[in-house]
Amino acid sequence: MGTRWSAFLLLLLLVSFTARAQVMTYIYHAPESSLDVRYLYHWEILRTALERTSPKWGAYRMVPSGFMTERRQAFELKNATGKLTVMYLSTTPDFEQHLIPIRIPVDKNLGGYSIFLIRRGEQKRFAAVRSVDELRRFTYGLGLGWIDVDILKADGFRIVTGSSYDGLFEMLVNKRFDVFLRAATEVLDEYEERKESLPLVIEDSIILYYPLPMYFWFPKTNQGRRLAARAEEGMRMMIADGTYDRIFDSYQRQKIERLRLKERRIIRIANPFLGDETPFADKRLWFDPQTWK
Repeated sequence: MGTRWSAFLLLLLLVSFTARAQVMTYIYHAPESSLDVRYLYHWEILRTALERTSPKWGAYRMVPSGFMTERRQAFELKNATGKLTVMYLSTTPDFEQHLIPIRIPVDKNLGGYSIFLIRRGEQKRFAAVRSVDELRRFTYGLGLGWIDVDILKADGFRIVTGSSYDGLFEMLVNKRFDVFLRAATEVLDEYEERKESLPLVIEDSIILYYPLPMYFWFPKTNQGRRLAARAEEGMRMMIADGTYDRIFDSYQRQKIERLRLKERRIIRIANPFLGDETPFADKRLWFDPQTWK
């Protein structure tokens, strides 16, 4: 009996050691083009979280996948194909049911503060806007499958969708819609990359706000649970010691100041697709332009 027990313990230790020795691989979606810099901040947050947990969890790799649309990313994760093991997208009822989230809004919901990318020379059309009803007069361009489409349609907005991220900029120029709705985290980089080639400007007075927490998502498998547990542990360590805020500040401060978020008119609508587990109570996780310093 003692020999069998010893053998069992040895086997358990070997399994534990093997699991620890395995490199944990995070396969994330590649950018859509050479101009697509939307996710540099988010992957730095994840990479830093994994570095912080290396003493406990061991080695890791972050590997870009081939290009995938957001729908394709969700398909690969929900079906646990192994072609993708982590994605960064806003919460949806479907994701909440079929995937594992880390309930920390990666960008502190700065992306919920939407800025208008418009055609050059059309600022006057927006100068007098003060209400949701006035905003509904315009048409808005968004990507096919983006949760924003459902949120805005639920509030009576007119939406035109496009299947190509880069193509949406051309659709705006060609007057397929009036506004390309962009996150405060994204619009400056997108504008700077295209201002010489496309007649676009950033509208200078309005924010359309709706809570849109963007999470890291993982497959609902044993491997997915391990990948999520490690990343969440690292992210919470970063929040506790201030590292998270420092990275946020290094990427976002200049954008917040250049966009003058404190000075803009904020027009708010609801997001009817948020669940009860949304972590609104933890104020550390949410950006607010009125209290931000």
